[in-house]
Amino acid sequence: MRYVDVSNTQICFVLGGDIWVVNKNGGVATQLTNSPGEESYPKFSPNGKEIAFTASYRGNPDIYVMNTKGGIPNRITYGSHSDRMVDWHPSGDKILFASRRETGIPSGRINQLFLISKNGGMPEKLPIPYGEIASFSTDGKQLAYITKITETYPFKRYRGGLTSEVILFDLENKTAKNITNHTANDGKPAWAGNKVYFLSDRADDMRLNVWSYDTQTEHLNQVTHFKDFDITYLSAGPSDLVFEVGGTLHLMDLATEQSKEVNVSVVSDLTLEMPKRTDVSKTINNMTASPGAKRIVFEARGELFNVPVKDGFVDNITTNSGAFDHSPTWSPNGDYVAYWSDSSGEYEIYVQAMREEKALKKITSRNKGYGYTLHWSPDSNKLAFIDEKNDISIVDINSGKIEIADNYRWNYGHGGRYSFPINWSHDSKYLTYTLGMDNSNEAIFIYDVNNKKSQQVTSGFYNDSNPVFSTDGKHIFFLTKRNFDAAYSALDDGTWIYPNATQLAAISLSDASPYLLEAKNDALEAEKKENASENSDKAKDTKTVEKPIKIDWTELENRLVILPIKPGNLGQLMAFDDKVTYIRYPNTGSEGGDPTLMFYDLKERKEQTIMPKVNNVVQTADGKALLVQSGPQFGIVQPAPDQKIKDAIPTDGLVMELNPREEWHQIFNDTWRRYRDFFYDEDMQQVNWQAMRTRYGALIDDARSRWDISYLQSNMLSELSAGHTYTFGGDNETIEDVSTGYLGIDWAMDSKGYKIKKL
Repeated sequence: MRYVDVSNTQICFVLGGDIWVVNKNGGVATQLTNSPGEESYPKFSPNGKEIAFTASYRGNPDIYVMNTKGGIPNRITYGSHSDRMVDWHPSGDKILFASRRETGIPSGRINQLFLISKNGGMPEKLPIPYGEIASFSTDGKQLAYITKITETYPFKRYRGGLTSEVILFDLENKTAKNITNHTANDGKPAWAGNKVYFLSDRADDMRLNVWSYDTQTEHLNQVTHFKDFDITYLSAGPSDLVFEVGGTLHLMDLATEQSKEVNVSVVSDLTLEMPKRTDVSKTINNMTASPGAKRIVFEARGELFNVPVKDGFVDNITTNSGAFDHSPTWSPNGDYVAYWSDSSGEYEIYVQAMREEKALKKITSRNKGYGYTLHWSPDSNKLAFIDEKNDISIVDINSGKIEIADNYRWNYGHGGRYSFPINWSHDSKYLTYTLGMDNSNEAIFIYDVNNKKSQQVTSGFYNDSNPVFSTDGKHIFFLTKRNFDAAYSALDDGTWIYPNATQLAAISLSDASPYLLEAKNDALEAEKKENASENSDKAKDTKTVEKPIKIDWTELENRLVILPIKPGNLGQLMAFDDKVTYIRYPNTGSEGGDPTLMFYDLKERKEQTIMPKVNNVVQTADGKALLVQSGPQFGIVQPAPDQKIKDAIPTDGLVMELNPREEWHQIFNDTWRRYRDFFYDEDMQQVNWQAMRTRYGALIDDARSRWDISYLQSNMLSELSAGHTYTFGGDNETIEDVSTGYLGIDWAMDSKGYKIKKL
């Protein structure tokens, strides 16, 4: 329950994005509004008969007034700036609101205070530079206000330049007085009688509690002493204060300053919590294609869907709103799809049989952490991956045993880890990847799976990345930045840059591996003679025997060759028989363009276009074809010239049975886990992080909308007192934003009509 206020007889609050009213002594609450979008900051009129609040009914946050018994809200403010309800004037005829409509500052971080008739009209700006939250004195001659809302920022116990102060402003004498003057957060002023009540975390425990300032004696006093939760919202009525703490409402008698919990029952149809069929085809994040490219597994909204390329039915193979299943990958033999899931309470690797009806198998028990893209060994017995600690690990799918092959020492961002380069040799005996070096360049490494030994392939003098083995195991292809074609700054400031420096390189793994750029020389072919025994051998079914890789480790980098394609911005390297595919992104300094899927033909020594406008691409599990995404379409193409998606893979069947409440629990727990696993301080700022999970997690069952879940997430994260821990997004009820242009004019009005106040 948020945005609370109290009248002589009632309390109002916002829950699930709507306004509710209840008898101030508790009971069953009545839902006053029920509309798309979120209502906020409701305030009772002085006589308790009307409520003013902020809502976006017409596409913009404006002030509305309605009867406390219900009815049609009356719009008071108009414009394309956000108007926040602040307070009623004690006369009951005017409303105070905050807006940046005349600040001239587009960032929206500064608001100013305006008075407007409760029936609408031209707002009157108060003679205060800026303000956010305020409360009138009983006679309306003074105003207690704050200039920054930091007491409810996601940054508890903050001490810095953005802390808020409570200021008293005399509207007649135009004088201001700072009554808090402290390094702590002081906010949510509520004027009642001769006292100004406010929230402050200035006590030793740094919890936001109610404090009071006596305007006659100038004495400050702590009124409440809550320890587990901060008080988040505070408001004053004629004879009471109301505030919210830990998901409960409390009413404080102004005469005695004694508070009691108000028990509120909320009766609703709970339509936002009802399970529903949801189309998730627009939220595809990952994809994998079967051998033969007949079936695709898409990841969408934490569910995995087995989809036909052309004909057949869609099968949701996970069906669990309470789990986040991600990064599916099909095994080369086609028998399994492996993926990550937190269905056990932690992210573990699961293997789902795809050819037979077998139970899902959980193959790891890591019990902590987060894993990224899974890479099958060609023999379909092992998986390689990188995790949140940058450990490069290999897991045996039969035993579940995990071995750490290496570790990437430098920081590798969360989003980047999904595409961290890991590639297996065709005989499943070697793994290649990159590591960051002391000079900040990356170098190519190879890990010997049998001997448990990692060896460096390139020196790191240049920046090398994205290594892949050739299909025959004789070469490694990779991207390297060795092209120093400098461009001079047009500002004549002595600046040189080296854009579009990435080239395609190859290293012969042994002295016997063929030189890829050997000079061509046409020659006669030897005459072919066949005998009976040879013909007999051809008639027999023979099984191809893969030759093991031979690596001559001495002077490996000396066998490097730069393949003859134009340098540029290249990525997503993949190897095929006699070909290497990659995406060519628009060059730095160009006029833009779309990514283009290309290939280099090793025999013809020629670069050719496979397909333009490719957003994403993965190899099929057998390494024979490509699954591409181009805009909203997905399709299978060959590593050949001039491909296009002829028949897009149908995704209209990606529909899940969404249980919002199960998903809310997953979102909350995932938030807690990710901070446990990714936060820069392993000691969590000396915060008992497990206790925070229990404390805030207990409130999830009281949530009625995704807004409520975001609010709980934000409050839990703010316990870490770390900046930039923001919470946003999700399935909130949305309205269509309607904005208008302005002439750069601040308007005024007199008896003759409107006039220009400022240009």
